[in-house]
Amino acid sequence: MPQVNKFFYGVFLFDHQNKKNHRYLGTAFPVAPDGGLLTCRHVVDVDFDPATHRYGIYDLERGVFSFMADPIYSNDDRLDMAFIPNALQRSKAEFFPILTPETLLIGEDVYSFGFFKPVGGDGAATQAYLSGKIVNFFRVDANRGIHSMLLPYAVIEGMSGSPVLTYHNGTKVVGMTTGNQMQRIVAREVMDYQGTEREYKETINRIVEFGVAYHAATIISFLQEIGVSQVVVSDQQVNIPGLED
Repeated sequence: MPQVNKFFYGVFLFDHQNKKNHRYLGTAFPVAPDGGLLTCRHVVDVDFDPATHRYGIYDLERGVFSFMADPIYSNDDRLDMAFIPNALQRSKAEFFPILTPETLLIGEDVYSFGFFKPVGGDGAATQAYLSGKIVNFFRVDANRGIHSMLLPYAVIEGMSGSPVLTYHNGTKVVGMTTGNQMQRIVAREVMDYQGTEREYKETINRIVEFGVAYHAATIISFLQEIGVSQVVVSDQQVNIPGLED
């Protein structure tokens, strides 16, 4: 497990006159050695008055908020990704390498770590670790090559923008969580025949939630589109400080 305080960050909207008055928005993680963070577009693309409020990243290493630069989005509004350049306003050696996309298979062991705000809580974000095996891959847009994956765990509200990680010659990013997909399964079905003509059927359904995440191939494509050049894509061991601690 990578060092939490060097690889996982909370994104907040706060009153820049009073930093204690803030609202948690989602999770972000580093994908390049310049302090740039990746997250979901819907995490940072929220309506607010810039005269009174600003985005902030909570820097766990120093225990302080950093004002964010303007996020960079894809030219395609349908792509729910955002890159925050120099998010921590300092040099940063720690970042996640991305696994070579063709190496990734259905059934791969993966996990996500991120932050969320408990329902009925005091507003403070807490942390969660979720794990399982990749359920499926699917294409969101064949023309643009946007690929996603289904995860066996739900993406808790606030964990949007968390990395999907695996261990392949070291820790690697294989996706980024975006939301959930609900599926209905029949938990119980009762058939009752009345005479020879009437039939009564009772069905009880249960809802199952799968997490949805963008595939590594889509992350790489987005970062190339916006000109982030220091991304490491590999299926080999990568020597990055703190990654395997």
